[in-house]
Amino acid sequence: MIQFFRFNDSQIEESQYSIFSFKEALKFFGKQTFFLFLFIYSTFFLAVALPFVETPCQPVYFIGGMISVVFLARYLNGIIKYYKFKDKIFKLSKVKLSIGLEDKEEIVFKADDISYLELNFFNDLVIKDKNRNRAVFPLMLMSKEQAKKILNNFQDMAPKRTAFYKKIWDFADSLVVALIIAVHIIQYLIQAYYIPTGSMEDTLLVGDHLFVEKITYGPIIPKMLNMEKPVHLSFLSLRNLQRGDIVIFRPPHERDKDYIKRCIALPGDKVEIKGGKVYIDNKPLNEPYVKGKTYDEFGRSQIQGIVPKGKIVVLGDNRENSSDGRFFGYLNIEEIKGKAFFLYWNTDQIKKMDFSRFGLIK
Repeated sequence: MIQFFRFNDSQIEESQYSIFSFKEALKFFGKQTFFLFLFIYSTFFLAVALPFVETPCQPVYFIGGMISVVFLARYLNGIIKYYKFKDKIFKLSKVKLSIGLEDKEEIVFKADDISYLELNFFNDLVIKDKNRNRAVFPLMLMSKEQAKKILNNFQDMAPKRTAFYKKIWDFADSLVVALIIAVHIIQYLIQAYYIPTGSMEDTLLVGDHLFVEKITYGPIIPKMLNMEKPVHLSFLSLRNLQRGDIVIFRPPHERDKDYIKRCIALPGDKVEIKGGKVYIDNKPLNEPYVKGKTYDEFGRSQIQGIVPKGKIVVLGDNRENSSDGRFFGYLNIEEIKGKAFFLYWNTDQIKKMDFSRFGLIK
């Protein structure tokens, strides 16, 4: 924010100010380094994790890159200004303003000669006089309370504009923070989904709205920068994938869509489909949730046999109307986004005042 101030001796209180001590500066620049990292990380994260884009969002790269460059410029300016002003003192009185050492005023502006003061883009206080001389003092290297005390000594030349800019800044800041938090929640904690097909009937019906939780199997860091693939932090999981879990995933043949199916075989299981049933390790699988018979009508015999390490077999509950593992083969465990958790809405059933199906999904 850029503000302009007038030197008004009626508001001036005789005082003096200095910037952070070395210990305070280390703490300040430590925070700034962390924030810079967050800006850069959030740029790449949002570009690939926004739920309403199918490919990395180029505008996010541009906007985030610009914000990161601006923050980096302020960061470097702060370091330079710290070494320049670490021993300097900013002194105020009704007749003059000076910057210098404790016992030596190096720059002096008489009150009558000051044209205006400017709080610039780098959060530096710039003093300008009638002879076009100028001096700078870095308010960013002071506590907010100290910086506010200095500015309270001067008269804002455009208070309405300052208030307007502050509202815009506060709104934009809140919006960006809310967006980043929301996308992280969607990526790592919980996400809402809608069921468009009948492949999971009668467990899940067309029009069902449900929450998918992403805590049970551990968070997945999306593919960013030069990463070869997403990273599954399995060590943060609550438990391993189990047979019977209903999972959300990206199938190998459609990289821009999410599927929901049931896990029916884990790595190392021997799978057979015969007589309309699924056999695991030569024993028929008890599946009371299945609608119709299980036929391998797609002829994908590669899911019949020993399930490879790192892969599972997923099938829809509506076995006669489901594009699942029988069509696309084994599913990489790393492609799983989360576990179906809670059914909270179906418009048709709400209209009928039927709430019997709502609740935890099994």
